[in-house]
Amino acid sequence: MNEEYNCDFLLKNAQIVDGMNHKIFKGSVAIQGDSILDIIKNDEELSSIRPRETLDVENKYLFPGIIDFHGHSDLQVIRDPSMKCKLAQGIITEIAGNCGVGVYPIDITNGAIVEAINDNTRDVLGEGHYAPDSYNWHDFSTYVDFVRKRGSGTNIMYLQSHTALRCNAVLPNPNRAATDAELDKMCDMLDKSLSQGCLGFSSGLYYAPCVYATEKELIALLNVVKKHNKIFAVHHRCEGDDVIDSLKEVINLARITGVRLEISHLKAIGKENQKYVEEMLSLIKKARQEKIDVAFDQYPYDFGSTSLSSMLPPSYLKLGPDRLRNALSSKEDRDKIKALIIAGEGFDSLIKMCGFENIKIMYLEHNRKLEGLSLVECSNKMYGNETEENCYNAFFDILRDEKGVALMEDVTQSLDSMQKIMKDDLGVFGTDALYSGGELPSHPRSYHSVPHYLDLFYKKYHTLSLEKLIYRATYKSAQRLSLVDRGAIQKGFKADLVICDLENLEDNSNSNTQQPSKGIDEVFVNGKHVLSNGHIIAEPSGKIITF
Repeated sequence: MNEEYNCDFLLKNAQIVDGMNHKIFKGSVAIQGDSILDIIKNDEELSSIRPRETLDVENKYLFPGIIDFHGHSDLQVIRDPSMKCKLAQGIITEIAGNCGVGVYPIDITNGAIVEAINDNTRDVLGEGHYAPDSYNWHDFSTYVDFVRKRGSGTNIMYLQSHTALRCNAVLPNPNRAATDAELDKMCDMLDKSLSQGCLGFSSGLYYAPCVYATEKELIALLNVVKKHNKIFAVHHRCEGDDVIDSLKEVINLARITGVRLEISHLKAIGKENQKYVEEMLSLIKKARQEKIDVAFDQYPYDFGSTSLSSMLPPSYLKLGPDRLRNALSSKEDRDKIKALIIAGEGFDSLIKMCGFENIKIMYLEHNRKLEGLSLVECSNKMYGNETEENCYNAFFDILRDEKGVALMEDVTQSLDSMQKIMKDDLGVFGTDALYSGGELPSHPRSYHSVPHYLDLFYKKYHTLSLEKLIYRATYKSAQRLSLVDRGAIQKGFKADLVICDLENLEDNSNSNTQQPSKGIDEVFVNGKHVLSNGHIIAEPSGKIITF
């Protein structure tokens, strides 16, 4: 560089991981406004720069802001616009509205719609306290306007959720097949959301009410997605015993409609089902060979988290809260539920696949004393022993008595399977982070996913090189999303940047804390220095990205 110039910020002496899977190099990055002005690789060029502020990185690693391909921050960004929960991990961009779970559109004048959306989203997103003067999101555009006015610490893109469509159209109980008129209404709402800038459409075929969608409904909705050339992200129907047939189902939907398919949190649940992982990956590759546009995301933990009630068979989930509580009080219904769980046909029977000892209570809104206990330990605490019968009784009694949020953790897969999936070229990084509000206990993926990802799969097991791990969590995701100016440290790209002290990285995943893990030292969002040593130091500077 031959001429002098000024810039807003200079990050000096970094080990630069550019996000594009290139070799790490030492250099400095100049920031002007919201973008990367230049990348400097030698001291001679560096001496000509006159920045307003300088930060000597001291050979720490500098990489692009992590892109979370699978998030659930739809209400969290309203509770805490700083989005510290994501920024403190180095996550700067997120796709929200996954698994078919979302809160718009919502007609707050219709109590049945509000109740249905609350019932079907609270365990993932937290309670929505909708009021006429605030959360009146009658379409995607009004939701986006609301978030933009309050601000967001991260860049966020959104999917239109299947749950919200069904709760608006399939009344009064969305847990059934839709009529033709109801399907037409869903298609109209989806078309409007996609026209207003939604990234795509998401469904959770494992969860109520999406599990009750027929093939006709799914094809009709996906034809709308295809018309807009957008993404279909899906938590497919079964990730356990029937994982192969379940994957074939969603791939066939993409084959029929031509839609771009994103398989959410790819995994095989249950010790006996890890044998299917290579077949799963082969199935996806064969689909690619057929020119079906399919890829997947993956979170970096061998245990998952979801609502406790989701372990019930679909035939009982469709009853709705009051009728379900009555059924859980009946010995006859308990015996029927137990038989369906043991048979495990037509749904992911987590109790059958994982065992009571591998299912742990993470949060109960009205029974906090059971948190952290497995269902075996709950049985001991509640009844004095751990017979199978009492483990079932503990599960039924907890669900019957809990009228608020009820979350669980379950050990679902092996480390070997996770690494096989991670090494596949079609995968990208996601967290599947859940935020139910306040200081609630949560799955560590909600606060520690990136440090865990780097600590376990780079520092401990060397699953992939650091360059490759960062690539699949940044530029590769940006390419999948057609984000032309994010996901890499390149001149002219947005200055979404993370400074990581990899040597002193400490993963707090085992501590069940919301306190940030150590090692993510500094974060820049759209050129603004927003986080330093785990503390928010500036107003939110993220963008709501529409398409």
